[in-house]
Amino acid sequence: MGPGPAATNGCRGGPGGRIYDHGRVHVHPGRGFVPRRVVVAADGPAAAGARPRGVRAVADRDGRAGAPHDAGRDRARHHVDDVLAVVDAEELTDVVLVGHSYAGVVVGSVVDRRPEPFRRVVYLDALVPEDGRSVIDLLGPAGGYFLDRADEEAGVIPLDEESLDRWGLVRPADRDWVRRRASPQPLATFTDAAAMSRAVEASGVPVTYVYCTVKPRVDLFTAIAERTKADPAWDHVALAGPHDCMITHPVETADVLAAL
Repeated sequence: MGPGPAATNGCRGGPGGRIYDHGRVHVHPGRGFVPRRVVVAADGPAAAGARPRGVRAVADRDGRAGAPHDAGRDRARHHVDDVLAVVDAEELTDVVLVGHSYAGVVVGSVVDRRPEPFRRVVYLDALVPEDGRSVIDLLGPAGGYFLDRADEEAGVIPLDEESLDRWGLVRPADRDWVRRRASPQPLATFTDAAAMSRAVEASGVPVTYVYCTVKPRVDLFTAIAERTKADPAWDHVALAGPHDCMITHPVETADVLAAL
């Protein structure tokens, strides 16, 4: 994601950390580089093994970074706890916190709970949490797509080829990489209601919405992008790439984040 070698220089405490928390997969390690001071935070629905080399990640809740756990038991609040745990462990301040896709709900909840360590929150083609509403609520009628595919007994929403199409992953190498590393979405992360004390733009931490404009199949974020663009409390950036821009357009994505 951006020029220069992948690095976590500057991430171990002190000011200037960036935490990148996202929906399902990490930046493609073979096609782009992560900007300096970017941290890939709570895995959320991503497989623990998906972290690319050179990127710092939040340890799993049992303290073993990369250790597998039961996705069917994950809830959104666990992912919030994971992000705050790495902020505390690394003594980070002045952090730019980035959430992609589902993880917009995570990062918004993180800052609602504790805004002090954060300089800015970036919603990268992401959902924006609202008090009392779940991810399914935020998606409206489109949420039925995910519920229809859920394995309720296992407590997960499995990855399928339609999802890869929706994310704009066209190159076979990208699709193969995601299949190897992604794990199912914990169903409870989509059905649990968020508990927010205020709107995300009222936290005192500046907010930016980055809207990906190339959607070959479906766009779940049009209404959110239009609302944030019209609201002077938000900064708005358009990125000419598909939903999984950090895989398909890593340099462009890095440039946007590095400029914040």
